[in-house]
Amino acid sequence: MFPSASHGAAESEGVSSFPFPTQHTMTIPSDARRPKLARLWTTLLLSTLAALLPWAAQAQLFVAEYTGNRVGTYDPGSGTTVNAGFISPITNPYALTIAGGVVYVSLVNSGKVQTFDAGTGALLNADLLPGIGQVTGLTVSGNDLYVSQYNLGRVGKYDAQTGASLMPTLVTGLSNPYGLEVVGSDLFVADFGNNRVGRYLAGTGAAVDVSFISGLAGPAELEVVGNDLYVTNYLGNTVGHYVTATGLAVDAGFISGLANPFGLVIEGNDLYLTNNATGTIRHYATSTGTLLDGDFVTGLTSPTALAIVPEPASAALTLLGGLALMGRRGRAGR
Repeated sequence: MFPSASHGAAESEGVSSFPFPTQHTMTIPSDARRPKLARLWTTLLLSTLAALLPWAAQAQLFVAEYTGNRVGTYDPGSGTTVNAGFISPITNPYALTIAGGVVYVSLVNSGKVQTFDAGTGALLNADLLPGIGQVTGLTVSGNDLYVSQYNLGRVGKYDAQTGASLMPTLVTGLSNPYGLEVVGSDLFVADFGNNRVGRYLAGTGAAVDVSFISGLAGPAELEVVGNDLYVTNYLGNTVGHYVTATGLAVDAGFISGLANPFGLVIEGNDLYLTNNATGTIRHYATSTGTLLDGDFVTGLTSPTALAIVPEPASAALTLLGGLALMGRRGRAGR
């Protein structure tokens, strides 16, 4: 039920089975105002930090299971299951992305994109994009939702909140497009059937270089981290590493010995990918490609896309910095 070496050209828009608080006023003596104010701010900061910590502890890795008919969540540190049926039942989920606390999921055989609450899994919009065709790639940039349409050989742009059509034929002439990534003004597209990654202007869809990276073997997903671009080769059983600015290869066989690698997500020095043929998620070091855990998550059924909600480290650090600053001010005011 997944792509093979032969690919269909753009088909009709019809969808068939997919091949693959109260205020109080008080008088405070001037000599006591500063330390009390400092203590007040400290209390507020501590309360906010306490509210954030449980959420931080629940950083999660989201996994779409195409034939498992569900989206599950897992601990990105250990691979242990948080909720295998976080979103279920859901028919043939395929592409997946998360933005602004919203999970976007394509139901590839139903020809639609739905949205869910990233914290609870509750359905938000059952028909954000109805009748959209076979969606095999999703990404959000600002308020724009970019969609790869496998059967139509194109990429469209829509309003991420309302689903309103902005540019439904943003990029055309593709052969079974899959993964998408927007970096600044650039849109990178995994052009599966043409064995390449194309580079386009995200605003207009104008081609910058349709063969930005060529000679691939069924590119399914890509991830950009600064000047590093990573691509899964579904048919080549590898992950390649390239320079974002130029498309030049750093290591075309950065990770090898895979079994139909599909989804890919990176958080810091942690690289996760789905091994579709074995129903597993593998965990690697981003910097070196070293395997950390070949059975990070097992027992999945046709896992496709991955997404991660990272720990809000920057928010926690900002709060801790504020606590330290207010503590110093409080002591100085005594």
